[in-house]
Amino acid sequence: MSSHLPANRRRSSRAIVRFIAASAALGLVAVGMSTPALAIASVFGADAVNIAKTLPASLANVELQSPSTLYGKLNGQDVAFATFYEKNRIPLTADQMPELAKNAVVSIEDPRFYDHGGVDFAAVARAVLQNQSSGSTQSGASTITMQLVRNLRIEAAEWENDESAINEAREESASRKLLEMRYAIGLEQNYSKEQILTSYLNYASFGGNVYGIGAAAQYYYGKNAADLTLPEAAQLVSVFPSPNAYRVDAPENLDRAKARRDLVLNRMVEHGYIDQATADAAIATPIEPHITQQPRGCEAATHNASYFCDYVVNLIRNDSAYGDTPEERTALLRRGGLQIHTSIDLGLQDDTQAAIDKNINRNDKIGAATTVLQIGTSNVLAMAQNRTFSQTDDAQGDNSRTAINYSTTKDEGGSSGFQPGSTYKVFTLLDWLKQGHSLNERLNAPAPTTLRQKDFADRCKPGGYVGTWQLDNAVSNMPSSFDVRYATKNSVNTGFAAMAQQLDLCDIKDTAVSFGITKSANGEELDHVPTSIIGGSANTLAPIQVAGAYAGISNDGTYCTPKAILSVVDGNNGSERPTPTSQCSEAVTPTVARTATSALQGVFDKDGTAGQANPGDGSAVAGKTGSTDSYHQTWLVGYTTSTVQATWIGNTGTTSNKADLRYYRIKGVAGWNVRYTMWKDIQRGVHSRYPGAASFPAPDDTSLTFRSTDMPDVTGKTPEEAQQQLEDAGFQVAISPERRPSDSVPAGQVVATDPAGGGPADAGALVTIYLSSGKESAASTPADGSSASPSASAQ
Repeated sequence: MSSHLPANRRRSSRAIVRFIAASAALGLVAVGMSTPALAIASVFGADAVNIAKTLPASLANVELQSPSTLYGKLNGQDVAFATFYEKNRIPLTADQMPELAKNAVVSIEDPRFYDHGGVDFAAVARAVLQNQSSGSTQSGASTITMQLVRNLRIEAAEWENDESAINEAREESASRKLLEMRYAIGLEQNYSKEQILTSYLNYASFGGNVYGIGAAAQYYYGKNAADLTLPEAAQLVSVFPSPNAYRVDAPENLDRAKARRDLVLNRMVEHGYIDQATADAAIATPIEPHITQQPRGCEAATHNASYFCDYVVNLIRNDSAYGDTPEERTALLRRGGLQIHTSIDLGLQDDTQAAIDKNINRNDKIGAATTVLQIGTSNVLAMAQNRTFSQTDDAQGDNSRTAINYSTTKDEGGSSGFQPGSTYKVFTLLDWLKQGHSLNERLNAPAPTTLRQKDFADRCKPGGYVGTWQLDNAVSNMPSSFDVRYATKNSVNTGFAAMAQQLDLCDIKDTAVSFGITKSANGEELDHVPTSIIGGSANTLAPIQVAGAYAGISNDGTYCTPKAILSVVDGNNGSERPTPTSQCSEAVTPTVARTATSALQGVFDKDGTAGQANPGDGSAVAGKTGSTDSYHQTWLVGYTTSTVQATWIGNTGTTSNKADLRYYRIKGVAGWNVRYTMWKDIQRGVHSRYPGAASFPAPDDTSLTFRSTDMPDVTGKTPEEAQQQLEDAGFQVAISPERRPSDSVPAGQVVATDPAGGGPADAGALVTIYLSSGKESAASTPADGSSASPSASAQ
């Protein structure tokens, strides 16, 4: 006869036959098994209690998949700003679980819940007989505990991404039912009824990706579970036979959903939880859902913190402490119920984004980004840019939307970085001071100039470099001789090239590494060719790298890796997960760092390159401007004793039609000037929350700021002898084309120097040599500077 049945009926009949056979073998169809102890003994034998207490670890220890939440500070209080989940779930404790929901679900799903020991054997026997007589599965006799077992098995398999185990937990078979019975008895032996019912209402599906009655109350009715009314609670627990068929966010489901809800209310009357009048009033109440979507992911982050959120996500994806693979770490973030406390100041974040939006439009072809760090901790306080975070296809062709975080490195979810321009000069300055040079040493650095690349030492480049380097300064008509403090204040390219010629390019690179610039933002090894000293090589940096380096200078030369994650609490058990701490190390001595700061303060002087950006708020400020050839990229980084702000504005792409920010207008302002107004606007918000000291600490040792040495008297010597003696003493030499008459010094020999010899002079100063023209009668003889010109002597 079965051969004439439809295929699904034949499969159902075979399942019933197998279930009946297994049930008979286990004695499930026997009558009189009214007590849990007798039932267990009848089914599983004399050692039933011990067997029941032994649960598989995968079931007993399965973790509840629940959302992870990112927290920041707002006016000193922890505030959630982003949530991640696969299953929208708000776990509730037993005390938080509404009695209305518990009573309703017991009434409709398992009226004998408080009487049986995990399996309602009378119901099983009744179900077997009903199904046998009807020829189909009319009743499954699953208790709440058995349904919880099923949900736990599915949840455990999902953690392992085991599709076969998921399917096995869902299959309609007698073997699955018997396994659920075994495990249900085990649960009842190990947990209280209250714990089981609480877990059931937390694990159960309520349609779509809504799990647990806490999230269901929020999603379907926009309220906490504790505030559910009787008809709302009855409606929610009525969905369990088929959650997607009864979910009330689909209008076509409302009629059958109401019928099912009313059945629950009548069952509550039947089992004594409410009276008929109360049920009638609830039945008369229409179903009126208030669908409230639970935002998730960085796109939904509040307080303009989407890019910082993405930075945190990528830190977790890159950290083996959260799993063996990036996929496992992402799954943990979406399932693990992590409470991630971050460093962000949400109020400052809002202010920073507002300042960016004030100065540049989000759909401008030019990009802009800012990172603010705290000195000492290197905590990331703010991270913003002139784009709206988007990971959808809608972002294609829309300048206002992108998933690329301009503030971070490529492996942290960011861009490939941008040429740093003159912000990179700080590493030459720091290495200069590390090697014992001082700020008052004079540099012979005319512009424009042609430099031989072989004159730049590099211990990491055997054989050195070949060819020449054509170099000019951004501003014309600069003096050809000046000290290091002047070169820093005015960002003189030729001055820093002159410094680098007295250093080693590999040492300069190592100084950058010690301040956290271990690689380019795109992941490439740092370049250390001659042009790198002014930020003009293949090196690219992100604002967070630049901010971190300058924070190290303000921190007395101790560099600390930027930190965004302060602590991570496991939401399932309240334990705190190990969190990597900021790694700190001394990059330079406090004296070197403080001396560098004294020079970098000049950048924010009224006549310095960043003078117009100085907020004049009472906090001492130091830092550096930066720009590249044709002003494709512009930078401004400044720090106080409490914070550092690195701001970049420039071209985001690599196309040949990049905009020259000297001529490109941004909200009516020349593009190369926007960095000043934007930095200043952001800094006002920073200062209001993190004011810096009125002055920076002075270096204990002033030898790097000002250093003198005895200068030999070379009067009467030949130019060659004088130059050699002065250079051996550490001075730079230039021979003036001007000849001076002398009755005592023969023509062609040294008649005077500036400064004069025989006394103290600035260490490393430029000494100008004047040659004698002989007696007064020869004074009108024109100078022959062919072999004594500044350019020749400089080489």
